[in-house]
Amino acid sequence: MRRFVIGVLMLVAGLLALGPAAAQERGAAERRVALVIGNSAYRVGALKNPANDARDMARALRGLGFEVIERQNLGREAFATAVREFGDRLRGASVGLFYFAGHGLQVRGRNFLVPVDADIAREDEVPYRSFEVNEVLDKMDSARTPVNLVVLDACRNNPFARSFKTSSVGLAQMDAPAGTLIAFATAPGSVAQDGEAGGNGLYTGALLKHISAPGVAVEQMFKRVRVDVVASSKSAQVPWESSSLSRDFSFALGAAPAAAPAPSPAASFAPTELALELAFWDAVKDSRNPADYRAYLEQYPQGRFAALARVRAAVAPTSPEQPAAAAQPLRTSTVRWRQGSSERTLELGTSQGVSAQAISPEGLYLAAVAGSTVHWIDALRGNVVRTSSTGDATAASTEARFSPDGRWLLLKLERSGRVSHSLVDVGSGAVLWDKPSAAARFDTTAPRLLLQTAQGTEEAVGLP
Repeated sequence: MRRFVIGVLMLVAGLLALGPAAAQERGAAERRVALVIGNSAYRVGALKNPANDARDMARALRGLGFEVIERQNLGREAFATAVREFGDRLRGASVGLFYFAGHGLQVRGRNFLVPVDADIAREDEVPYRSFEVNEVLDKMDSARTPVNLVVLDACRNNPFARSFKTSSVGLAQMDAPAGTLIAFATAPGSVAQDGEAGGNGLYTGALLKHISAPGVAVEQMFKRVRVDVVASSKSAQVPWESSSLSRDFSFALGAAPAAAPAPSPAASFAPTELALELAFWDAVKDSRNPADYRAYLEQYPQGRFAALARVRAAVAPTSPEQPAAAAQPLRTSTVRWRQGSSERTLELGTSQGVSAQAISPEGLYLAAVAGSTVHWIDALRGNVVRTSSTGDATAASTEARFSPDGRWLLLKLERSGRVSHSLVDVGSGAVLWDKPSAAARFDTTAPRLLLQTAQGTEEAVGLP
């Protein structure tokens, strides 16, 4: 009995001494299942590296404790069979991962992965000759896997684009279901680079570099990937994620480094959140697709360009067959503003003169009021992106002012000797209210307006 008690005590002491190491081994015991597909040998639009990407990714995942189903160059039926096997193997697993490298395309907001035997002559054939990403998500949902990861290096140029009615490129924005992280090789509506022949695509190459970093949370790992891809592509490609994970997950167990090494003075790219945001904006700033700006706002709702993104996100996309109104011949009413060291001008298509104008705090867009119309102007492009109404054709706007955060526009209106101030929502252009007041200003200490009455008293009105 004495030997038994001593043995138990020694076992307990040993477990306590192991501490973190024992916890890591218990974590390593979680069951991880991955399906890795790389399609290169397309009948139309063959690619250089997806098969290489899949082989290297499968090897890395096996080293990280995943049971890997690895497939290359799958046709439609083989693709469906692999996803079915994946769904069956997911049952009872703790982590599920789906990785695809190859052609991907969007149709009417739905994302499809293209098998190598796809024969797509019309846009309406895509759902029947390719594989929708939601089918993979459904398998994960049915298996009730606590942690699900979907990695899509699938945004190359659409080889069937000439036969499509629409001109959408890349993949469409997706919201990740609960417990899921979806990682895209590039931002929605953008195209990823395939890399040099015989190697890895730009995105997968960066992913392979960082995926085995010990103790790094999956979200942080993908940020590191984004930094590398943005730097390597000179901001032409900006990886993007949508996450609804509710649990912590790291690919490689172990303690994360206590502190990152200080960058050398010669470093040409600092991996900061600001750098990532600027790279994301640079990738979408010239887009005519409002979805690109909604994607930016999802990643950076309080970002430096959020106010301008809200304006552009509210604009209907411009098709080549129907040019925007701003492209039509314009007549009078000149708006002038400074952009950097130069002065810019724009003639508005109205016979009424501009009575008030204001530029947003970050200098990216203007509001110019002519009559009862507010012209919202993109200061970078120099064009009107939309118009809205002040709500009163009998009033003249004599002053315009943006709030410090750029979300609100304050207009001073004069009519028959009466003065009032209107608050306008920049995102929608809607007038929220109009209040009689001799003067008004935004409070810099709180989200509110300070209105001065004709009697000289001041009233505080909270912003919505």
